[in-house]
Amino acid sequence: MAEQNVITSMLDDLSTEQPISTALCIGQNLEQYSSHHSISWQYFNVTDFLNLPFTQRFDLGFVLFDTAEWDGISEQQKIQMLVKLRDLMAKRLVVVSNLQDEKMLRALGFTQLIDKTAHVSDFALWQFNILTYKHVPDWFNSKFWANPENWNKFRW
Repeated sequence: MAEQNVITSMLDDLSTEQPISTALCIGQNLEQYSSHHSISWQYFNVTDFLNLPFTQRFDLGFVLFDTAEWDGISEQQKIQMLVKLRDLMAKRLVVVSNLQDEKMLRALGFTQLIDKTAHVSDFALWQFNILTYKHVPDWFNSKFWANPENWNKFRW
């Protein structure tokens, strides 16, 4: 289970970047943090969340993979849940996972917040934020696209 001070400090950091008013949590009920951060939390277990229709987009999605609730859940169900959270339900997504889930999380576009070599415990913290997911390269602007003044001057 994630350390309470890690979650509290992470919520402080995330709320300074962008305000958080609504959040959903899967894996552990985090309502004890709602009084501290004025965040309206909604808790779902995995099977209920997979059947949940899209009705609202939350500011933050929080998934705790290191709880006992995930014992009977397949990797395919984890992927379905993360993709639904990432694409539909949450603007930002934070995942607390074991180190064995690294390959799956990287494949889904998550970035690691805590370096796994900095500690010895089986714990990793990941995030997905669409605003920082992909940096726009320099060449991706109108300067390098079809420039009629350069036609017949340069050959590719």
